Amino acid sequence: MRSRSRGFTLVEVLIASALSGIILAGVLSAVLMIARSGYLLNNYTEMEKEARTALETIAVDARITETISWHRTSETSPLTGITLTPPSGSADAVRYDYDSVNGILTRTASGKSRTLVSGIQSLTFNAYRYTDGPGPEIVVPATTSTTSLNGVTKMLQISLSSVRSRTSLVDATNNVVSARYVLRNKVQTN
Repeated sequence: MRSRSRGFTLVEVLIASALSGIILAGVLSAVLMIARSGYLLNNYTEMEKEARTALETIAVDARITETISWHRTSETSPLTGITLTPPSGSADAVRYDYDSVNGILTRTASGKSRTLVSGIQSLTFNAYRYTDGPGPEIVVPATTSTTSLNGVTKMLQISLSSVRSRTSLVDATNNVVSARYVLRNKVQTN
């Protein structure tokens, strides 16, 4: 009589291997999804912090400015920057420039430039003026010369869309619209 050996049959080993493979694939998929979500969350947080810091910096400069000068490459092109000049004696003029080729917004003060936001897909400056109507009115920059735009601007607003892209991951995109900044010390000319 033959004694029965203890062990697994080939069918039992194959079934166990298949079930283990399915479970490991599910666990690996979950771990990769969590890692990807964490990475995207980090990108969103970084973009939001960068945009919020930039807009707060612009807000501080805009609120104390006495004169504003708009910049563009030609009279019909979109606005690409502003120079904010505070009342005389209080501080130096501050210039903000949007470089659409490199996707950066820079701030230049006292001869020193620093990048405020990078990875910008689009940036729009909007100028507003006060009217006798129910509220502020947007000034259409494309149809207004920068000279007359400088005189009528009493408020400004910035809209930007930034993106962070990494290899093999989904791009993280952030759209930001600032509040309208009132140029408190500026006198509006009509």
